[in-house]
Order: sequence, then structure tokens, then C-alpha cells
Amino acid sequence: MNHRIISKRAIITLVAIFTFMSLFAATEIADSITVADYQGGKITMGDINERLSQIQPMYKSKFSTFEGKKELLDMICTEEIFYLEALAQNIIEQDDFKKRIVDQVKTAYFSEYRKQLLKTDISFTIEEKKAYFAENHEQYKDSTFEEAEKMIEAKLKPEKENAFIEEKKQELFNKFNLQINYDILTNINIAAPDSNETIINEKIISSSDPEIDRSVGDLLYIINTLPKRTQGSLHSVEGLTHYIEELANIDVFYLDALEKGFDKNPEIITIVNQIERNMALRTVYNVLVVDAIDTSEEKVKEYYNNNIKEFSTLAYRNIQTFGFDTKKTAKKMRTKVKKLIKKQKNEEINALIAENSVYPTKDGILNHIYDNGIIPGIGKDQVYCDKVWDTDPEKLSEIFQNSKEKYVFFRIIEDVVATAKPFEEEKGKVKNTLMKTLSKEKFDNVKKELEIKYALNVYPDKMIVKLSAEEYFNKAEAAQKRRRFSDAIFYYDEVIKYHKNNTDDYKAMFMKGFLYAEELKDKDKAIEIFEKFLELYPEGDLRESAQYMLSSLQNDKDMIDSIEFEDK
Repeated sequence: MNHRIISKRAIITLVAIFTFMSLFAATEIADSITVADYQGGKITMGDINERLSQIQPMYKSKFSTFEGKKELLDMICTEEIFYLEALAQNIIEQDDFKKRIVDQVKTAYFSEYRKQLLKTDISFTIEEKKAYFAENHEQYKDSTFEEAEKMIEAKLKPEKENAFIEEKKQELFNKFNLQINYDILTNINIAAPDSNETIINEKIISSSDPEIDRSVGDLLYIINTLPKRTQGSLHSVEGLTHYIEELANIDVFYLDALEKGFDKNPEIITIVNQIERNMALRTVYNVLVVDAIDTSEEKVKEYYNNNIKEFSTLAYRNIQTFGFDTKKTAKKMRTKVKKLIKKQKNEEINALIAENSVYPTKDGILNHIYDNGIIPGIGKDQVYCDKVWDTDPEKLSEIFQNSKEKYVFFRIIEDVVATAKPFEEEKGKVKNTLMKTLSKEKFDNVKKELEIKYALNVYPDKMIVKLSAEEYFNKAEAAQKRRRFSDAIFYYDEVIKYHKNNTDDYKAMFMKGFLYAEELKDKDKAIEIFEKFLELYPEGDLRESAQYMLSSLQNDKDMIDSIEFEDK
């Protein structure tokens, strides 16, 4: 074949020429492979895969890639060194720490114990199911009882479970002689904790077991540890009452679970250990990062002054635009518009737009153009946007081509400048922004210090499954058949990265350029690739084909439709 001229059919068959029909199974990396180590421990591929298995399905594909696994590895490494620091600071043994996790632990016991109770004690009699079938006969008129039996059980199950748990709760309330002082709830001021001093020791929950007893002070302490959004729901008596009842409910199930030896349950042991670990990580993060940041009013005000643009209204301009198909017409119309502006004949300007401009809608008015590279009605157009912001508000702009290749000019009809919002109004936002900015910086610095302190070494390359060129080409071909061209390009990139032999990488780069040109329609990227291809590989069977494709792209021709096939 003469490669000077090739047909669409010939180019597409390159896919088959460069790939292989035999399938190869990718070699899995053993779980035992160490991908990081640190003082006293290591992280294996098994740890990465276990963490990957815990990720929700909608995010799993992101973390299944090499880059995603590198991100997971970084997360796990960070957790390990921060946890080591938490142990070094003896955080887990502090009384306040244990006090803060106790309700989380009780909630975990309640959840797991409830599952076990429902698993062993919930059942339906045949009479119950038949009665439901008869009461809802219209719903099951096309089914026999036997056919509908499983659906009936699914309908009855939630109601039966709730009734069972409620009955068990009442039994346990009686067992522990639990009482709730509802009257005191109306006197508690959640919004102003210090105002509750006179009732701070009053019992809200009392029982025969002192562990269940809770005072107003205990409640205020718990609420202070909750997220702000949760605290907000407790400001009403109704919300507070529901929360207290839930605490009491969890307490009695927790104690009953302990009596049944539930603390020996392997699942609950794992969950409690994870709760302790998570709380230790949050605590040490607060100690090392959050508490180390100066958020005094002086610092907040300083940040506000140094970043005043962040706390100001956005500047924008409104323009009247004039657009034409040719530069000649644009020049002619600009001369007319300039004269009409001088004479303040706006109605005639609008008429000129209606009769001649390619943008006649709303008299060519475009509102709220921000300095962000976007023009309303057109989209991203950095050149146009720069012109809007570089043009003197008192003058008519020069003529230029927009991203739609129309010749345009405009006049600025309103120039709205940015205005700083008062510090007192923005103080909360400024403080939050300051914390977010400095927390990231502080966290990165602390992380680096701990990596050195605990001798962290990371080996991400050990997570790479390097396939043969044949396997990568095969995967690229399969991706193309599914029209997943970005995936195919990824595999061609892997060939270029791992198989630099002037044969495989050569073919892969050509196919990558072809996909950008013909399938993804990214002309600029295709030109860039073919230019680099010809630079790297000045000789070779595909040189003239690459040169022809490059020329076609640069001349903006339909490369495939214009090529004739010649076989010599």
C-alpha cells in the first residue's frame, strides 16, 4: 500500500492492524504487596482493595483507576500517621475522649442489637397473612394467596418490626424503672446554655441504673458536641423531647445488650474500634490543625482587608453588541453607529441592529457580563470577554471576531463596579473562609511533619499493573468498539508510557491522533499530537499519512471525505 493517500476504510483498518485478536487476562497485584510503610506498620494492596470495597458503587469506578488508588493510598497513609500521633498524645485514654464517644458506642450497640432481635423474633402467622390478603383483596385480585404471600410479608414486615421494637422498649423501660421528666424540658434554653445554671443538676432521665440517669448539664454537654445543623433542630420543645426519648431508648437497649454478652460480638467490636479510631483522628486533627489557627477578630479583620474581593459584589458590564458576517460590513456599520451615538439616536441604532445585525434579539443588549471569560448567549469566549473589560466605557469597541467567527463590536451601556460588603455583616463568612484557607495550609504542613516523624515511605508504582503492548492495544480496540474513545486514548497513552520502542509507541500515538481528529472532533488536540508525532518519528510507514492528516486539519477540510484510495 502507498501511504501517501489512504481512505477512510484504510485508516480505520489500522485499528485492526495495530491490535491483536487474542485476549490476555490482566495480572492482578497480590494483596500481600506492600505499597507503603511507616514506623511500626505497613499498608498493603489488600488494604487498598478492602477500602475500595467499602466505597459506594457510584464512586467506585473513580477509585478503581491507578490515580484513584493512589488517592486512596494517600488517604490511608494520612490516617495512619495521624492515628499514630493520637496514640502518642494519649488522646484515647483521656476522660473527655471517652465521654464524647460513649453515645456513639451506645447507638452502635442499639443498631446491631436491634438487627439481631428482628432477625430472630419477627415472624408472621398464616392467619395474619390471610387476613391481610382478604382486607386488601383488590390489590391482589389477579393473584392467589400463595402467589401473593411473599409480597404480603414484605408489606407487613415494617409494621411488625416497629411494633415489636416498641413492645421491647416498654419492657426495658419497666425493667430499668426509667422515667422522663418532661416538665423540665420546657425550662431548658438550648440557644443560651449559660442561662440554665439554676436547673443544671435537675434530672431529665432517671432510672434504677445510674448509668441511664441524665441531668440538664449532661444534655447540654452532649448537644455541644453535635453538628450545628443537628443542634438547630433541638431548639423547639418538640425536637428536644424527641431527642431525649431517643437517648433513653438507646440507653435501655444498650444495657440489655451488655447483659446478653453483646460486647463479645465480633461485629460490634469492629464497629466500636472504628468509632474510637474516627474520634481519635478528629480529635488529633482539631488539636494539631484547627486549634492552632488564630481566629481572633484582629486576624479575621486582617484577612478581610487582604482579600477584599472575596467579600465584594461582583463587577459586571452590560453592553449593546453588533454582529456581522463580514469584516467589510462590520466596518461600514461601525461608522454609522459611531455617528448615531454622537447624535444620541438610540431608536435608529436599534433599527440598524434589527435590520443588519446577526444578534438582533433584545436590541443586541447583553447583560451581566462578568470578568470570567463567558459571554451570555455565546458561552466561553475569552477574547470577547477581555475586549469587554479592556474597552473604555466611553468608547465604541474595535472590531474583532468572536468564538462564532462573527465580526462584532459593542458599546458599554452600564458599568457596575465591585462594592465591598461591610465587615460586620460578613464577619461570619470571613472567619469560615479564613479557617478553610488556613486549615488546608496548616494540615499540609502538619502532614509533612508527621510523614517525617513516622518515617512514611510510599511506593505507588507497585500498584501499577503494567500490561504488554498487545494487551493495551486489545483493550483500546475493545473500548473503540463500545465507542468509549477516551478509554481507548488512555490505553494508547499507557503504550506510549511503558513501551518506548519506536514501534508500539509509534503506532499508539498515530491512533491517538486519529481518534482526536475523527471521533472526538478535537481539531486542536489532534494537530498537537500529529505535530509531535512527526517531530518524534520523522521516518516510518505512517509519516506521510500523518502529514496528510495534519495538513487536512490545519486547512480545516473534512479529511476522510476528501481522501481517495490508491493501492499500488
